[in-house]
Amino acid sequence: MNAFQRARATLDAIPALLRRSAEARKQTQQRIAIKPRATQLIATGSGMVRVVDADTGRVLGFRETIKEARWLQQQLEGAQPLEA
Repeated sequence: MNAFQRARATLDAIPALLRRSAEARKQTQQRIAIKPRATQLIATGSGMVRVVDADTGRVLGFRETIKEARWLQQQLEGAQPLEA
């Protein structure tokens, strides 16, 4: 198989990959997300803040600044976020 044939085979596989990606995105959006009762912000080094579920300790997200982490925290807890 020469380089042209390999490139053609790769290009032919793209539509199937896009369909699988769209299906995975659709399934993810259909999942029911359980809102955490409370969250905590934990600074984990320079330029990294974790948003953690206070009850389970599960990491819910990472952000680079405390302001972005607070915005995410409010989103997850269902409160109206402050201006970002």
